[in-house]
Amino acid sequence: MSAKQASADTCFFLRYLTGDPPEQAEIAEKVLRRAMAGKLELIVPPMVIAEIVWTLETAVFNLSKQEASEKAIAILNMPGVQVPNARILEEAAVLHAELNIDFTDAYLACFARGKGLEDVYTFDKKHLSRIPWLRIAHR
Repeated sequence: MSAKQASADTCFFLRYLTGDPPEQAEIAEKVLRRAMAGKLELIVPPMVIAEIVWTLETAVFNLSKQEASEKAIAILNMPGVQVPNARILEEAAVLHAELNIDFTDAYLACFARGKGLEDVYTFDKKHLSRIPWLRIAHR
């Protein structure tokens, strides 16, 4: 018998990662234990991972890019949690912290590299110009 499938949102993972509020964190932990045991498979959209990183870095939680990225990577590598493009998201989390750039810019860079794309059209050169394998296209 295959595991039941479900999805989970950003709030669910934030409760687990932060332990707050404790009652909801406990429920999230129990659900994730079921997933790790193979009794449940959580299918999570990539946007949830991006929102986790962003939310953890906001004033509410005020984590560093490194801390937020580490938490996102932990979710991506959790047994029973399936995220499309998980490897690209993990690479983006590392790049996000290493180069101190926005997570979505890091994701774009890793996505482009995976597709063999070297040029990127953008008017926001602040972050993308830090990425060694991308060229800012002008025309």
